[in-house]
Amino acid sequence: MIKKFTDGLVFGSGFAISFIALWCVAAYLIQPIIINSQIEQLNEQQPIAIVPENRSSILHKPPVARAPTTPFHELGIDEQISQSSAIAIAKYEPAPDGQMKAIITEFLKKDDDITIYYDIGDEYHSSSYYPSENTSYGDGIVIFFTGSPAITRMSMTYSGDRIRGLGDLPIELFRNKCKDNNA
Repeated sequence: MIKKFTDGLVFGSGFAISFIALWCVAAYLIQPIIINSQIEQLNEQQPIAIVPENRSSILHKPPVARAPTTPFHELGIDEQISQSSAIAIAKYEPAPDGQMKAIITEFLKKDDDITIYYDIGDEYHSSSYYPSENTSYGDGIVIFFTGSPAITRMSMTYSGDRIRGLGDLPIELFRNKCKDNNA
């Protein structure tokens, strides 16, 4: 009788342990899915408006201008130039270790009231590279910065006197467009 009782106790304990183990594995696998779906639902909901104590202030405020919805890279060249707070040209120069460093050689546009953490002669690390065979990186890059402090919005290579990403636009014509936009 005691043997049957202990056999039953061992069987029940084994069953309980395996049930708890399966429950933990299921919770480990299913819980992130549930949490992610709840986060997605929260992201889809509209934000709740906070109403100030003085409700009449809402009526007298002019409407706030919305940020442009067109991505920067889809704008025309003139709009890209006007929205940029700085535009720099960097030339690739070889370093002793074989790396090609992108060194800023000039600013075609640089608003007076912006903070930018690059100056002429500085390396633009994001575009420096180690050359590989059968790959052309061009002679340098054109870098568009926006905001203050200035952040990189877009960059593209140039070869010779042509900027590839702008439909082989000559650099001199691009310089003139930047000068016209600053005037």
